[in-house]
Amino acid sequence: MTIDLEVLIVSYASGAAIETCLASLGDALPDVPIAIREHAADPDELDRVRSLAARHAGPVRVTHDPSNPGFAAGCNALASASSATWLLFLNPDTEVLAWPWSDEQAPPLRHIVGPEMVDSGPDGEHHGVTYRVRDEIARSWLRRRGRAPNGRGFVSGAALLIEASTFAELDGFDEGYFLFYEDIDLCLRANDVGIRTVIDPRWRVRHARRHSTSDRFGDALVWSYESGCRFHGRRGSPVAGYRAYAAADAGARWVRHLAGRDRTRRRAYGALARRALSDLIRRGRSRP
Repeated sequence: MTIDLEVLIVSYASGAAIETCLASLGDALPDVPIAIREHAADPDELDRVRSLAARHAGPVRVTHDPSNPGFAAGCNALASASSATWLLFLNPDTEVLAWPWSDEQAPPLRHIVGPEMVDSGPDGEHHGVTYRVRDEIARSWLRRRGRAPNGRGFVSGAALLIEASTFAELDGFDEGYFLFYEDIDLCLRANDVGIRTVIDPRWRVRHARRHSTSDRFGDALVWSYESGCRFHGRRGSPVAGYRAYAAADAGARWVRHLAGRDRTRRRAYGALARRALSDLIRRGRSRP
């Protein structure tokens, strides 16, 4: 028997990915209850998720919020309806490859635990110790990846394990983030009150990455920018510095795409560069 656990998945039109995720859970965590919250307004997407849930061997509850309030809000809603001792947040485009815990060997208390990510992009992309503006620059342009947290730091919300009581103590994810940064924010807030963040290499997960945003690239850039402004402002970094970085980064990427055929990305980077620069100038002028 595994620990008293519920798997929580927020989906946005992710039926194909969820099918693979559920298959992996059937192998690694048979009979563990799963909750899926579908945020796409299309009723066909909800029907698809319900059909997949009905075919899964273990119990699956499906809820629907067509208003799409965001990833953080969706996770919080799933957690509030759960009676499990442990909550496992998973992205729909993940696969659980190995699971180490059981009734006899439970995860550490008052910890946030992330897995070893396998075949999921560059090492260190899913975790880190600090996340200041300079860390963003180092990751984006110098290809430096984060060190694994050792008590302090963060892991990705794509696969995150936490006690329900600890999650409640933190008031869950900050719903001011629509998408991006909410996982980093949760982990660093946890560290502030003595809750540790670690990676357990015995727990292994594969993450396809960017499944829900690949068709909404321009929207995803805006969501990331807005979440970045909120995060850095709340964590003490100068928001003006982040806006300047976002404008320069998007502008440089727009230039790189001038000779390419991907007009969607070129337009998206150009729009973000203008937005960030406008915000920077307008807020600079508004200062007394």
